[in-house]
Amino acid sequence: SKTGESILMLTKIARLVVVSAMLLAPLSMAFAQDTTAPEDKSLRIAVINMKLLRKSSTAMQGIREQVSSVRATYQAQVQTENEELRAASEELARQRTILGAEAFAAERRKFEASVADVQRMTERRRDDLKLVRDQATAEVQVVLNEVITTIAKERNLGLILPREQIIFVNSSLDLTAELITRLNAALPSVTVPQPGQ
Repeated sequence: SKTGESILMLTKIARLVVVSAMLLAPLSMAFAQDTTAPEDKSLRIAVINMKLLRKSSTAMQGIREQVSSVRATYQAQVQTENEELRAASEELARQRTILGAEAFAAERRKFEASVADVQRMTERRRDDLKLVRDQATAEVQVVLNEVITTIAKERNLGLILPREQIIFVNSSLDLTAELITRLNAALPSVTVPQPGQ
């Protein structure tokens, strides 16, 4: 009958609409996604003037002052020891005409041993001073790295370069001033350990 044919036709049309909707849905979603704003994937860059940072850090200034003070003490000790060796050398030269060959050779060996002791002591003091200086500087570096990491996260930075390796950079990319302020607040001073301990 005509009624049955109409129902069958409507059923086919309904199925066709459902299938079409299913096929077109992914395409509609794709168009909807295309209209969203693209994600900002640009690389954010900043620079740091490390030379100025080391000069302006109060902790680094304190380290330099403490190391210079110890070095001055060492230099005074070395000067005293050198003067004693000079006097011993003059005395040895004077005894050369007095002592026998065997006695003079013994005195000369003592003098040479004293010279070697002073040289070893001087080298050990230099190495000890370098060691404690490096230890104190490493303490500053740890805090500096933490401050740099914090700023990088705050500003979503992907790359930070040393200013010394760049020919030209816009001043707006320079973090040095802010970094100095934060570093000095986080670590105003560092005590350099006593050398040889």
